[in-house]
Formats: sequence, C-alpha cells, structure tokens
Amino acid sequence: MAGYDYDRRSLTRRQALVLLGGGTVCVALVPELMAQKKPAFPKGAVIRTLFKDVPAESMSGPILFHEHLSIDLPPNLNPRPANAPPPQPPATANVDLIVEQVKLAAKDGVRCIVDGGHPDMKRNLDSLKTVANRTDVLIVASGGYYMERVYPRELATQTEDQIAAGLVREANANRYGAFGEIGENADAPMSDLERKVFRAIGRAHRATNLPIFTHNAYGTGPNVPKDAGLHQLDVLESVGVKPDRIAIGHTCCLDDPPAEVIKAIAKRGAFVAFDRVTGGRVPDEGKITMIKAFLDAGYADHLLLSSDSTGGRTMEAPSYNRTTSGFVPKLRAGGINDDVIRSILVDNPRRFLAFVPKRST
Repeated sequence: MAGYDYDRRSLTRRQALVLLGGGTVCVALVPELMAQKKPAFPKGAVIRTLFKDVPAESMSGPILFHEHLSIDLPPNLNPRPANAPPPQPPATANVDLIVEQVKLAAKDGVRCIVDGGHPDMKRNLDSLKTVANRTDVLIVASGGYYMERVYPRELATQTEDQIAAGLVREANANRYGAFGEIGENADAPMSDLERKVFRAIGRAHRATNLPIFTHNAYGTGPNVPKDAGLHQLDVLESVGVKPDRIAIGHTCCLDDPPAEVIKAIAKRGAFVAFDRVTGGRVPDEGKITMIKAFLDAGYADHLLLSSDSTGGRTMEAPSYNRTTSGFVPKLRAGGINDDVIRSILVDNPRRFLAFVPKRST
C-alpha cells in the first residue's frame, strides 16, 4: 500500500469490463458504481481531531477508525473462576514505540487514526496528544464506557440522563470525535446495566452528534448471540440514534461465509466494522469470503476496516499498518480492486466520522 495514490481516477467503463473477464459481475462493477456517487457531507460537517476540526471533504488518505494508542486493560477479560487472583495489567504502552508504529502506518498513507479508548480502559489523553504532536497523523479521541466488567461503580446508581450528561461534558472538555468502543462482557448477552449505558450513550450522541462504534464479543466463546450486533442497533435506535451514525464492531469475527448478519446490519443503514483484520478466530481467507459476499450484495459503502491494535505493550513488530500492509494485499489477491479499496479506506470512514457539531459543543 506504500506509495499508493489515493486520489487516482476511477476506472473507465471499458477498464471495468476488462476486469470482468467472465468473473463475478457484481464485485467487478462496484468501483464504477461507487465512483459515480462521491461522498456527500452535510454543510459544516467536520471530523474532530484532538487539536482541530477538519472539514470532512478535505480529509484524504486512509483512516483507521478503531485502534488503541493508549490502553492498560488486562489482556484477558473473559470471566475467571471466583477464587482466581485478578489478572495483572500489562505495563503502560511505551509512547516512543507507539510514535514509531504510527509513523510506519503513515508511510502506508494513513492520514488519521481513531483511538477507541476511554477512562475506564485507562486511556491516557496526554499520550494521544504526544503521538499527534510527534507524527503527521491526525488523532481522534473517543469517549464512553467499554463493558460492565470495567465500569466505574457509580454507573449502577446513575440514570441514563445522568450518564449521558457526564459523557457530553467530557466530550466537550476533551474534544472527543466519537463515542467508542462501546461493548458488552465477553461470551454473554448484553446485561441490564450495559443496556442502560448503551441508551445513555445514544442520548449523549443526540446532544453532540458524535458517531458511535461498538464492541461485540464475536469469536470469544460459544455463548455470544449471533444477532448481538443487531440487538445493539435495536438499543441505540430505541433512543433515537440513526443507524448511519453507528458502526457495529468486530463483525469480522463472525463465522458467517454468506455474510447474512452483516448484510442485515447494513440493510438497516449502519456501518459494518471489520476491525480485527489479520487477527481473531476467523482466518483472513474467511474474512475475504464474507467481504466479497457483502460487496456482491451492494453494501460496499457500509464497510469499515481497522485492526483494533493494542501495540506498544511489548517490543513486537509495528502493528498500526496491519490493515494497509497486511490485509489490503489480501483484498487485492481476492479480486477486489483499488477503487473499491480506496472507497472503503478513505470515503467510508470519513462519512462515518463526519458530524455537524451542536451549538453547545
């Protein structure tokens, strides 16, 4: 992906027909169809980064909509035996290493990274600012609550409105550009408290217009409902959130070759998040199969890609270029061409992140 020209012109009809070559018609025609409808943004729509609001139409280059540049959660959040000692959290990420990892992603053309952490995940906002100041990559910070296991105790007694009001204050004070990642405990249906928090985050969205991206426990165990993502949509819509402001997370961890669940999510208007590319229980070949079925159904403008990387805890290979250097070549090998890939990496996330700030913000 390094050196790829993200402003290149779309294929002509003749070029698209050459690519067909007797293959699947729907996938080959997607680039031409997408090229005919350039992203449209409401007047005044911006992507809110840590230090400035960027006009949505001016954002160029790939956007990684769900990564972690600062996080200090235990590596295993699955329920543990009652008598087991609590897991020890990893050392706080080395900011210097994170900066180098982000610079490597920038060499692949990455223009913006959304950090999916918040206070209950021990996200360090100063670390994010350091990364933003020391790289050419724009950083979007997020707010919210992760899952019941790490909730602050006071959420249990607060009302939806009280939780929402606190989130709005925090979002305004810290220049959040999204609410996320918002999730549920591993290998279990949404709890009553998590449902209350989801609804509160929906109310906070209505007060700010900030987009929402979720966490699903797909792939963590046998008890995760396959329709969990659809249920998350139900809960957020119940307080008036429009589906096109929502990205349902970790759907790439579903073992669903015909892509029935993600097609149902997209049909309702929400974004589908393949935000654990090059990882998880579903091999990349399975993810490519799902994506091609999704594209064949006409939902290319509903797909988001990222890696949910938590690199920096150890001296491992850089990880924020997993999407561009690791997964994108596999998309190409699977027959998905660069015009589609550009739309998925650039146009889709900027449409998702773009919002018109409320006057109170």
